[in-house]
Amino acid sequence: MQQRSGTATPTRSPVDDQTYDLLQSLTSKLEAIEAYELYAEQDDEGLFSELLEDERRHAERLLDSLRKRLGSR
Repeated sequence: MQQRSGTATPTRSPVDDQTYDLLQSLTSKLEAIEAYELYAEQDDEGLFSELLEDERRHAERLLDSLRKRLGSR
């Protein structure tokens, strides 16, 4: 178990920092995807559809990295 640094009270985490960062980043991307799907429904210019595609691509990369990281244990 690793301790996350930078907090007033050290806590022990069941995952290491790099795995945690991947999980948090993926969570953020998935939340953005959900929002952009709603915004794209009312977007006449296609901006949110474009952003949605980017977020999906980024989420896939993060998920692939997470799978590799968890598979290497």
